Amino acid sequence: MWEPKTKLAEKAVELAKRKHQGGFNKKQLIAASKEVYGGFGATQVNPLVTKKICTMEDVSNMGNAMANIDGGYPVGMSGCEVVGINGGCGRDCPVYLEGECKEFGEMCDDMTDDDIKRHIEIYGEE
Repeated sequence: MWEPKTKLAEKAVELAKRKHQGGFNKKQLIAASKEVYGGFGATQVNPLVTKKICTMEDVSNMGNAMANIDGGYPVGMSGCEVVGINGGCGRDCPVYLEGECKEFGEMCDDMTDDDIKRHIEIYGEE
């Protein structure tokens, strides 16, 4: 269920609006979200537990939920933007595994041999 995280994100938007009355950018919104509940992608200890983004359907659902936040995110964010804002970047990211990641270079530093083989299968030789 995306509702609990959406409500937390709405609180972060309200905080960002109060702090940056002339408008806020993505970095300022992420900072506000950290103040409200530990940041996008953080799992809460209380009943407001977030769902980990594991599939492309999850990416779409979260992107739609984020776009519905008042003053929040634009409709049509890329999968990388949705996953990145929600703290899910990594070698298990559904966007990466679909071959659609634009920032995979950030993950290449500590890849195992198996990770490198999988990367080449997905993205080809670079």
